[in-house]
Amino acid sequence: MKDISKEIIDIFSKKLPQVFHSEEVRQNQVQMALDVADFLFKDNEKIMFVEAPVGTGKSLGLLIPTAIYLREKRIPTVYATATINLQNQILDKDSTVLESINLLTPREKILAQGKGNYICRTAFESNIDNFSEEEIEQIDKFFDNCNYGLFSELFALFPDFDTNKKADLALDKIRDRECRDLYPARCPGHTHRSLYTTSTKKLVITNHDQLIQSYLNSQNDNPPIIKLDHRVIIVDEAHSLKETFLGRICKGFNFNELPRPKSNLVPKRLKQKYTKTWGNLKKLNQKFANSDGTESNVRLNLEIEDINNLEEIRNLLDDCITALVLQAETNRNSYRVEMDLQNLEELNDKITTFIQSSDKKWIEKNKGVSFQRVTKKFEEEFNHMLEYLSSSSKIIFMSGTLTTNQPEQDIRVDWGMTKDWYIYKKYTSTFDLKKQALVYIPKEAVHPNREEYYHEHLYTMNRKLPELINLSLGGSLVLCTSNMYVREVTTALRTSHNINQKIFSQDDGDTQGISKSFKEDINSILVGSGSFFTGFSVEGEALNKLFLSKLPYPVHTDPYIELISKDYSDFESKRKKIIIPIMLKRLEQGLGRLIRSKTDYGLITIFDSRITQGSGPYQFIEKLGYRITSDLEEVKEFVNSPKHQKNLQLIEQFDENKLQIPNILVGKKPRPKSNIIVQRYQNPTSRVSTKREINPIKNSGIGLRRSNKPYTTAELQDWLIQFINSHGKKQINESDVSKYKKLKNSRAIYEKALEFCVDNGLSYHLVALEFPFDNASQRQSFRFIKPRGSGGT
Repeated sequence: MKDISKEIIDIFSKKLPQVFHSEEVRQNQVQMALDVADFLFKDNEKIMFVEAPVGTGKSLGLLIPTAIYLREKRIPTVYATATINLQNQILDKDSTVLESINLLTPREKILAQGKGNYICRTAFESNIDNFSEEEIEQIDKFFDNCNYGLFSELFALFPDFDTNKKADLALDKIRDRECRDLYPARCPGHTHRSLYTTSTKKLVITNHDQLIQSYLNSQNDNPPIIKLDHRVIIVDEAHSLKETFLGRICKGFNFNELPRPKSNLVPKRLKQKYTKTWGNLKKLNQKFANSDGTESNVRLNLEIEDINNLEEIRNLLDDCITALVLQAETNRNSYRVEMDLQNLEELNDKITTFIQSSDKKWIEKNKGVSFQRVTKKFEEEFNHMLEYLSSSSKIIFMSGTLTTNQPEQDIRVDWGMTKDWYIYKKYTSTFDLKKQALVYIPKEAVHPNREEYYHEHLYTMNRKLPELINLSLGGSLVLCTSNMYVREVTTALRTSHNINQKIFSQDDGDTQGISKSFKEDINSILVGSGSFFTGFSVEGEALNKLFLSKLPYPVHTDPYIELISKDYSDFESKRKKIIIPIMLKRLEQGLGRLIRSKTDYGLITIFDSRITQGSGPYQFIEKLGYRITSDLEEVKEFVNSPKHQKNLQLIEQFDENKLQIPNILVGKKPRPKSNIIVQRYQNPTSRVSTKREINPIKNSGIGLRRSNKPYTTAELQDWLIQFINSHGKKQINESDVSKYKKLKNSRAIYEKALEFCVDNGLSYHLVALEFPFDNASQRQSFRFIKPRGSGGT
């Protein structure tokens, strides 16, 4: 039989050092790989959470055991990331390591990016008049040399290609069939995307958006973008999955879809009134400018006057549609009129549905003002996706910042799961952060969120930045919590007489291009927010100074925060369970931008007076392993320490004896030799079973349905008693037990569990996650049952 644990240890301790030409073996990486293999081969749970900091080697720690699992069980892997950068890293680096140790072949992997990242030959030919002769020649050369048909390949070939012409090349507006009919096998983008679901692809490197959309397609009987059944699904950067899910299921329309006042679609008699109402809605842009005063907030709640303006616009569009109908009857330009009429009617339907729905509504900045809505059952919809994914596949959620100091509570709040449903593993940092980094809180820092101190905070930050940047050579990253801060800080640095370095800002354009330029100029400065808090990695002197404008608290009125905190009635509970954990996880992500390897060394500065000794954020930063100071002289001493200290290799010693090694044996047992007498019959009571016993009722949560026969009423009654004892403040008495034993059917038992949750201040969605359903059909029908008094079924 094959010893999988021994094979994994040999790969990391013998084969990988040869691949990387290094003697380093990461203890935590090997342990992670063993834990993942144990989860895949042996455990009955369908969900695993892996929390590991930078430097653990998370990707290979997951990919190697899943590749072995693929070899033994023929179960492919879907690897979903939140960023294109990480997708490219998995494809270009980690998957090639699997190839070098014979766990994968080049033909078995595929990069699956979103439609907007690919170039379409049909789109190019349709818009060929928009390109110069030189650009046409470049695009033709691209088609002849590209592997996937990606824009990134075009820009790698021709870095100066005009990015403003991406819309004339993008694949997202051309249907697959339309392109194949015109250019069979000649459009690399469509050809590559057609391979996503082929059985030969054993490692699909995708993103959160495609993962979620594939699930949504399955719910609407549409073909998935990528296959999700009978897979190992790895969700990297899992901390952002839920918010991405919101973006995929929300519906709405864009302000730019409205006809402009000067449009021929608006009759002359309506122009004055329409112009006024249209102008009122256009002013919503100003709300985003004003909101940047304290926090970056891409979602804003609608006010009553905004809804009134939408209703007025809808009424005016009704009049526009009536005028178009009369115009169509005269047969003047009938085809164009019919198209205009169809577009207006579709827009009017969107606005009507938006106004009349009881969904959560907001506006956001997305190519102009966008009006969005989503069901208030958002949490239930998210949990249903997890149920679906885990019904036939094993899922591994992985991130460096999944939880704060209370993992069980954080997973219950963020993912709707109790510890019976999953395996959770956390690994310590391989870095010596006390030696490699120093966190500086300037004494001059003021409270950044108080309106009266806002300008003083910004002034203090802009005044201190040049002094701190010039303490040493090397790159500086300034992370801001608002887009307005990005603009203000960038302007201040570019106009400062004390700054001679090249300054990049996320407002300059393409994020990937800016990141590349920043890495290449090791003494430059980059000012950014949002995506630069996570997934941005620069090693060495190109980034040795990190600045945070303030603690990254979310806005408590953000519609997303309101959706995920609706079960917490008072603000203090909402603050403790939702707002502070989100801030601490974002803070950890931001701090993690500096130290990316064991030879990195640098200074972190946070301009926030709320970080005082003994405060929650102070203790959190210390527990992460950092040293904190407010003494500028200590900062100068740290920055100017001898060069040999900065380059000190902090290599841990690998010790196989310290590993927790699971017993994973696969394959056929060897036949006994003929000269050995085998006892065929044994006393059953003498057997000692090492297999973990599973209670089918207790473990009937996500993905663990019993499908051989329905549960009996007695079994469901026992489940209800166990559920109440598990979640109640005290054990139930005998009279309650006899009362529950009188419940006659599964629906009555389900409703009683809902009633218990409401009476005890618990989220009634726990029931949908823990109830032992007989099958998927029953789960689907029961999930719309609500507690009595909350709106009915």
